[in-house]
Amino acid sequence: MELLTPPAERDLPAHRAAEMRARLMAEIRTPTKSPTRRRIAVALAATIAVAAISLAVWPNHDQARQFLAFGPNELSPPLRQDAERCLTLNEREYQVPVTIADLAVAAEQGDHTALMFLKDTHYLACDNWHPPQQGWSGGAASSADDANWRPDWLPGPVQRLSLSGSTDPDGGDVVAIGRVSARVHRLVLDHGDGKITPARIAGGAFGLITDDGHVSDHGNADLVAYDNAGNEIDRRPLFTPFDQLGRCYTDTAGTVVYGKPGPTCRPAEPWTHQR
Repeated sequence: MELLTPPAERDLPAHRAAEMRARLMAEIRTPTKSPTRRRIAVALAATIAVAAISLAVWPNHDQARQFLAFGPNELSPPLRQDAERCLTLNEREYQVPVTIADLAVAAEQGDHTALMFLKDTHYLACDNWHPPQQGWSGGAASSADDANWRPDWLPGPVQRLSLSGSTDPDGGDVVAIGRVSARVHRLVLDHGDGKITPARIAGGAFGLITDDGHVSDHGNADLVAYDNAGNEIDRRPLFTPFDQLGRCYTDTAGTVVYGKPGPTCRPAEPWTHQR
C-alpha cells in the first residue's frame, strides 16, 4: 500500500467513507499558509501623555492567544515576564511607586500584552509586543503623566485608562483597561454592529479583549455600563478621549473635578481601590 493511500473503509457507510477520503486527500495536498499578520499602533489611555507610541506586529485574531488576568496570582508566564519588564522600565523612567503586588489587570492577545498596576493614588499602564529581538515596541503611561487623574473620583461610572487597537482601516481587535465605580455591575463593549464583548470587573478595575477583528475607530463602538438591576447607567464612545466629549463632572461639594465648568455638569463618582 502506498504511504498516502487512505485506509480501508471497513464497515463505514459508503457516503461517509467517500467524505473522509476526499477530506484527507484535500488536506494532504493543500499547502500550509503562514498566519496573516497586520500592523497595529498602541494608543495608551484616554487624556494621558503616552510615553511611547510605535508600530508593531500582531497576528490575526484566529491565530492569537487570549488571556485576561486580575492580580499577580493569575498571571501566565509570558504576562509575568512582561510585568517585570514594565516594572523595570518604570524604575528607569517614571518611578511610579508600584510593585508586582499592585498589578490589577493584565491582558494577552497574541504577540501583544497590556498591563495596569493600580494603587489608591497611582497607576502605571504598559503595552508590549513580542518578540523583543524582532522590532520590539511598546508604550507606557502613568498617573504622573495624566493631568486629569483624580485618585478619589471617576468621570461618571467608568474611566478608560488604557486602550490598544488595530490601525487596519476595517478595524481589528482591541484591549481596554480602566476603572469602574461601585455602581457598575456589568460593563460591555457595544461594537455598534450587533456584536457585544463583555468586560471582566474586579476590585474597581475592568479589562476586556475583543476577538472578532472588526472594531474600528471609525465606527460606533461604545463602553456601556449597567447597574445591579440591569439599567444602563453610562454610555461613552470607546475611541473618543475624555477631554473631547465636552462633559464635566463635579464632586459632592460642587467642585468640578473633570472637564471644564459648564451649566450641565454630571456627578463624579467616588472610587476606592478594592483589594
